[in-house]
Parts: sequence; structure tokens; C-alpha cells
Amino acid sequence: LFPYTTLFRSLVYDSASPPGGYATGAQSPLPLSGNVRGPSTVSRGEPAQGFAQADVIFEAEYRTQVQTHCCMEPHGLVADWRTDGLTVYISTQFTAGVRHELAQAFGLPLSRVRVIVDGMGGGFGSKSMLGNYGRIAVGLSRQAQAPVRIVLDRQEEQMDTGNRPATWQHLRIGAKHDGSLTAISLVSYGTAGVGLGAGVGNVAEALYTCPNFESAQHDVFTDAGPGSAMRGPGNTPGAFGMEQAIDELAERLSLDPVVLRDRIDPSPRRHEERRIGAEKIGWQHRHAPGADAGPVKRGLGMAQSLWSANVQINSACEVRVLRDGSVQVLSSVQDIGTGVGTVLAQVVAEVLGLHPEDIVIRIGDTDFPSGPPSHGSRTTASITPPARTAAWRVLQLLFADAALALDVRVDQLVARDGLIQVRDNPSKNMRFRDVASRLRTDSISAVATRSDDYAGFRHKAGDSAQAQQDLGGVQFAQVVVDTETGIVRVERVVAVQDCGRPLNPRLIESQVQGGVLMGVSYALFENRIVDQNTGRMVNPNLEEYKVVGIRETPHIDVTVLENYQGNNATDAYGIAEPANIATAPAVANAVYNAIGVRLRALPMTPAAVLAALGKVPQGK
Repeated sequence: LFPYTTLFRSLVYDSASPPGGYATGAQSPLPLSGNVRGPSTVSRGEPAQGFAQADVIFEAEYRTQVQTHCCMEPHGLVADWRTDGLTVYISTQFTAGVRHELAQAFGLPLSRVRVIVDGMGGGFGSKSMLGNYGRIAVGLSRQAQAPVRIVLDRQEEQMDTGNRPATWQHLRIGAKHDGSLTAISLVSYGTAGVGLGAGVGNVAEALYTCPNFESAQHDVFTDAGPGSAMRGPGNTPGAFGMEQAIDELAERLSLDPVVLRDRIDPSPRRHEERRIGAEKIGWQHRHAPGADAGPVKRGLGMAQSLWSANVQINSACEVRVLRDGSVQVLSSVQDIGTGVGTVLAQVVAEVLGLHPEDIVIRIGDTDFPSGPPSHGSRTTASITPPARTAAWRVLQLLFADAALALDVRVDQLVARDGLIQVRDNPSKNMRFRDVASRLRTDSISAVATRSDDYAGFRHKAGDSAQAQQDLGGVQFAQVVVDTETGIVRVERVVAVQDCGRPLNPRLIESQVQGGVLMGVSYALFENRIVDQNTGRMVNPNLEEYKVVGIRETPHIDVTVLENYQGNNATDAYGIAEPANIATAPAVANAVYNAIGVRLRALPMTPAAVLAALGKVPQGK
């Protein structure tokens, strides 16, 4: 590999700006060699012509740092290789995926591989695959013919399990005086470490209406830990650049940032989210940048997010009713702390006319029907429709028995409040458990798989697909900046998010709060520090590697915008990624509004703030 020192210093620390935009041949801040993969390009329209037609052209570069996942529970597993099959107990975000990896890696049929996850202490994308440590444990178990346990320590966790790559982005935007965009050009480089991609997503390409667009995204391989999926991969650093650039363009055009977005963002959902968020944060009181008197200054900023409505087609669920009236839901889907078990209980209970606490949830085991992964904000969208369908199918079996006992037609029955009753004569009914007691066998069950949305999907790649809508949200941040110490404190974040039909608003609020906290941490604190001679992380712990704490936690005001599309049996989609994407750029735009100086690199530490204000030399 090319010397890591040169690559890392160029990407993260060199403040020299490359000349021009991609349309005019922007130069990379990195030496081009075999360590650079790409570019991966996208183009539409005539960008050169679009820039020629622009009344205003804005361009700037933005940088983001490496962020590690910092899961409270480290990566770990117990592998148990026996003559009749392999069982792995693992902290994973994808039981079915790990099962396939194990079967392929060790030449086993799927029927002889079982993966179990009882609970998780965080993943954020890093536990989506088996990992080398998993292969090592299984290999040792096979050799020893005994169970083998491997759990990473904190240093190994920080260095070896993946990270959100650092990025360098050059954005060039052309616009008319009324704000309409004529062209966008993006060039990016990302530190992929020893593997994986390091792009900046599709925020610049897809968030705003623009007829002419081009991008060139590069991966830079370095002698350091690998990049991996992390909450909103690509789009989170991409939004940091694009959403600041849009604010900077608004200032050039003498337009309010919200007004400019109203003109160039076609989404009616985000239009309503901007209205709600602006009202809640008090946007009408926003002052000119740096207008506060005295050393302590406040500011307001906003930013938007974009994420695809992802669905895993390879998702299934079984609903089982036992003779005593108890109900079980079975799927290999895992609950990583987001509450999918609770949501499944709600969905099935609603269909069967029971209470959620009446439903026994058995998940996280590949002996059950294959469940979707818990990454990409696709879990709820993937597993709740088949759960609802399976519950409806098993209910029809119960209706058939109840219809005979009540001497009515099946289509006259409804399930409600623990009863199966005649729709037009509710007093004519049977208790749910009494109907179940009539079963000829100890249990009946139905299995359903995830079908296409009613409107179909945009495209399919393997087991994955995308629904006919995107997810997103708008966040507003209020910050206070001490210009004598450089300390930035986020006082309040207003997050207005959409995710289709909200099945459990309390769980959604919890997800949004977690996304905002991770975004504040990304904006102000987190930074992997690497020895430039060896490529080793020198702060691989949770003491020197700073994360947001309780003292830095802002007031988080969450509003969930209900957005019913009627696309499937539950119409619910994910929230995890969109809740994280907009936070850092909203904070950055608020910092600019507070001090009147733009910070285009993360993290926005006290030293960076003081350097931007000219109070200490840059980089000190």
C-alpha cells in the first residue's frame, strides 16, 4: 500500500483546497495510485451547460472524520461444533445472513447450521456480518470438538470491527437568482481502511430538484481498520457537506435557508416537516450570523435527511395458536434494542383481537422462519406485513371452527376484545381461548413471507428491494458557543421525522433520540486518532475517544409525521438512519449562525472553533 501517513494526512489534515469543480477537472487531495478505487460515477443532463446558465456558482470542500461504533456490548460469540451440526450464539444484526456465511465458509448445508441471538447491546451496522473473529471461533471449535467463546475487548472493538470512513468532499452548485438549481457537481474521497466502500451516498444527487448532476466518488485504501456500515452509511457524511452547501448558497442568494429549500425540495412531507420544525424551534427569531453581543453566542440551524425505504423480501413469520388459547410469533428476526418484538406483538394482537401482552414472541433463532436483517432501516417494513398476514391466515382457521359452533357464516365473524363474535350481533360470541380449545391438534399455525408492496418495487437486488417512497426528516438545532473557550453546546434539537405508518410512537421517539445523540456526538466529539507512522489507533477506548455524555445531551423534541401510503399490510417503514443523517449538518449550520464563521470539518472541537475565529493557529 501507499504510505498510510501520506494518504491519511492528505485526506484528514491537509487544508489545501483543490482547484475548481468536477466539471472543470477538480484535483484530488490524494496522490492517485493503486490504493484509490474508482471513481464510481453518476451523471444526468448536461452539467457544464447547467453551470454556464447559472447566475450564482458556489463551491466549497467539506471533511468528516472517522467515527467508530462504540457498541456497549462488544462483538462476541460462542461456537459449538458437533457431529450433527453447528450452533452459534452471537451478537448479530442478521441471524439469517450469518447462517448463510457460516454454511458457505465451512461447507455445511443450511440445515446443519443454527444461529441464535437472545439480545444485543448495540450494533449500528458493525454487527451485520460474521466477521473474522467469528470464523476463528468456529474453526477452533471444529478443531477442539468443544465450544469456543470469543469476545473482543474494547481496544479490539474500536480498532478492528469497522468504522464510518472519513471523507473529503468537493461540492459545486449552480443556481438562478430565484434559487432554482441549474447544476450540482460532487467529488469525494473516503478512507475505506483495508476494505469496503467509503462513498458519501446520494444526498447531493437526490434530495433537491436539479436537472444537471455529476458525481465521482472514490475509495482510498489505507493501512488502518476497515470501513463498515454505520447508521446512514454514506448519506450521513454526505449530508454534512450538502446541507451546509445549501445554506451557504442561500446566503449568497439572500434567501432564508428554509425558503430556499421550499423552492427546490419537491417532497410535500419535508415541506410540512420544515413548517412544523421551524415553528417549534422559533425560526422566526433567528438572527443574522454572529449578531449576538458578548462572547457567548446562540444560533439556529437546520438540515434535512434522505434514506431509501428498504425492504428485505427474504422475510417470513409464523403465527401459532395453541389449544389453551396462547399465541406464539416465530421468526429469526433479531431485536437489537429497537423493539421489533413489541411491534410484532402489537401487529398480531390487533389481528387476533387480543392484547399485545397475550402474545409470546420467539425470535432470534434460525430454526424459525427466516427474518430480515436489522440494518438499513428495513426491519419493521420487512417483517410486520408477513406477521400480519400469518395472523390473518391462522384467524381464518379459527373462524371456520367458530362459525360451526355459532351457526353463522365465516364472513360474519370478527375478532375483538378476546372474543370471536358475530359482526352484526356482538352478543353472539365465543371466547378466543374457547375456540382454540376446540382444535383437533395441540396447535395450528400459518406462515407468511414478505410479498411485494402493492405498487411494486423500484428495483430488486438479491433479497433486497426498495419501496416506492423515500424516508427522511428535518431537524433544527439550537446551539450556544463560547467564543473565548471555543466550547459548543447543543441546547435543543427539534426532529420532525417520517416513517410511513407509526406503529409504536414511543419506540419511534426512542430511535430518533438515539439518532440525534449519535449525530451530536459525531458533530462535536468523536474522532479516531491514528499514529501516522504505524496506522494504529491511539485512543481505542471510551475515555480518550470522546462520545456525547449526559452533560452534553440536549433537549430533544420529536415529532413523528404520519404518512400513510397504503403500500402494504402495515404501511410501516424504518426510522433509524434518517434520525441520524441530518443532525451534524443542522448543528454546523447553527454554529455558523451563532459565530458568523463557517466550520466545514468535523468534529467541531473547541480548538477548531477558536482556529476558525482566528484566536489560535489553524491545526493547533
